[in-house]
Amino acid sequence: MKKKLLFFGYTLDVGGAEKVMVDLVNVLKKDYDIDIALLKAQGDFLGAVPEGVNIIELRKDVFSYTLFRYVPFFRKRKINKLANSKDYYAAIGFIEGRSATWVADIKKNIRKIAWIHTDVNLFDIGISKEEAVDSYSKMDKVVFVAETSKDNFIQKYGVANDTAEVLHNLIDEERIIELSKISVTSNDKFTFVNVGRMSPPKRQDRLVKAAKLLKDDGLNFKIQIVGAGSEESAIKAMISEYGVSDCVDLLGLQTNPYPYVRQADCFVLSSDIEGYCVAVKESLLLGTPVIATNVSGIKEELCDGKYGIICDVNTNSLYKAMKSVLLSDSILDNFRKDLQNYDCANGVILEKLYAIIERN
Repeated sequence: MKKKLLFFGYTLDVGGAEKVMVDLVNVLKKDYDIDIALLKAQGDFLGAVPEGVNIIELRKDVFSYTLFRYVPFFRKRKINKLANSKDYYAAIGFIEGRSATWVADIKKNIRKIAWIHTDVNLFDIGISKEEAVDSYSKMDKVVFVAETSKDNFIQKYGVANDTAEVLHNLIDEERIIELSKISVTSNDKFTFVNVGRMSPPKRQDRLVKAAKLLKDDGLNFKIQIVGAGSEESAIKAMISEYGVSDCVDLLGLQTNPYPYVRQADCFVLSSDIEGYCVAVKESLLLGTPVIATNVSGIKEELCDGKYGIICDVNTNSLYKAMKSVLLSDSILDNFRKDLQNYDCANGVILEKLYAIIERN
């Protein structure tokens, strides 16, 4: 009989951590019975949840959610009722913050695991320091997607080193490569691509500002931005204000961004905050070199510059890096050569993942 796992998340809206959770569930389902408890059963990734995985919605109505959210007694009662409903082997709080609190609420003796996908020095995980210390200290394992994330979390919250594990994000290599083969409009000039939620931490405004500078330099290029979100209207207005509508294309939310990444000359990450960027790893798999701001996980992903350019976290540094490859495409040729032997290390990641779940 398969062991049962209970994952906790918030929604399955498009996001890096949400995608990683779905990918992990797709891998683990052959060996485990899996339930996913979400605050709200919504999001584009719901369709990617494999058959046989049960979705549990925690937020049934506004009144019950208010009690759940603000009255610890009701929250703990609901969580423990859920945890006791099946013979779960492990509970996993997959999104940092509140989901770890839910796992910590469980009284029965099951394995407790929590994930951290970000740099807590730059991103508010949504619970107080006191709650964070209490919740994460009750975990058997706290999993970090990058060394920087681990170091900063331990320094801030004092989580014991013996419970901390670094596990880089897994990606579905075969599926990504197959989806990347779908035909889209060919690029007619040097093309940069950015894929990500259009939210403040992703800083796509830097790409618009860089486009203005590159255009003023008389360079011929195109920037494709794939994604949607709260900053979309502001980015559209900025494109018009800066007069770069001829060289910046907003492609909107694409459930399959991979053809755009595969045919682009260079992927550009403009973020202020990341944990371990899935989109960068997918780009490397598809053989597309990367320019990235020096956020958490990037040095690990790019092997300290073997697969792309790491620049400072500001617009001017990003612009200079983009200009350098426009002036000399041979810079990217060296990266492309190294990417021919790129290894996603999924085998190593999977071995460590199973050890994290099973280790006593």
